[in-house]
Amino acid sequence: MAIEEAAIVARNPDIVGENPLWNPDDQRLYWTDNRSLRVHCLDPATGAVETVVEGHPFYAFTLQTDGSLLLFMDRTRVGAAQTGGSVGLVIDGLPGEGEARFNDVVADRSGRVVAGVIPPEGGTGSLYSVGTDGSAALLAGGIEMPNGMAFSSDDRLLYVAETRGRRIALFDYDLDSGTVSNRRVFIDLSGGEGGSPDGITLDADGCLWVALSGGWSVVRYDPSGVEMTRVEFPARKITSIGFGDGDLSTAYVTSSSRQSVPGEEIGPEGGALFAFRPGVAGVLDHRSSVSVEGGLPIR
Repeated sequence: MAIEEAAIVARNPDIVGENPLWNPDDQRLYWTDNRSLRVHCLDPATGAVETVVEGHPFYAFTLQTDGSLLLFMDRTRVGAAQTGGSVGLVIDGLPGEGEARFNDVVADRSGRVVAGVIPPEGGTGSLYSVGTDGSAALLAGGIEMPNGMAFSSDDRLLYVAETRGRRIALFDYDLDSGTVSNRRVFIDLSGGEGGSPDGITLDADGCLWVALSGGWSVVRYDPSGVEMTRVEFPARKITSIGFGDGDLSTAYVTSSSRQSVPGEEIGPEGGALFAFRPGVAGVLDHRSSVSVEGGLPIR
């Protein structure tokens, strides 16, 4: 599999870029910089970048079936917005999680959303399911910082990056009920020095791509969890990866310019958006179909 060298397609730079998501309707890539309170989009045909929603800490989002954005925010709030519009409140926080925030999310083929929640100070996080009626249910606790998530091609397996645990967890997923079971370790990265798993995605061959925050790279693993390919970047904190372009043959990679401690090395291009062609196509993300009726604008 021939992989071309990664190129920089946007230098914002992002403080913490996340959630690269391709929209086939307008042939653009959307992603969030959750520390600058913005969602951006890139037109690959022109290279133009614009901010489409702003004003709140958007930690993750999905595309809804109507093309709007379902936005997962601080205080476990969920909002919705058309690009360029105001953000309407959908869920005003999850019960008992008022001080926590959302992290990464993924939609299943039925339109539900699995969302990771992390506490404000230390401790372990949780997975929640947000139903199409706007209800939310706890799926699993004790997750050591839930981060990137991805479904297998039949939605029967759910992969979850545990950043602090430095592993990829694997769950069986019941598509009928939207519940998880049989948690086990798919990839264990705790014994090395190559960074911690952040955003993840699957390609059309069923292989898992993992962004390694602190590891300067993304890595492709085969369906048994064996490393196949490593792509390096001039940014230490690689945060997420998603496939885009008309044939889903381009991998887009976000990064961070944020220093966790003063003087921390971030690399010469920390915060840039990168792209490369890995020689394999990606898989189009499912869309959410969560009801957003009646939501008042969030000020």
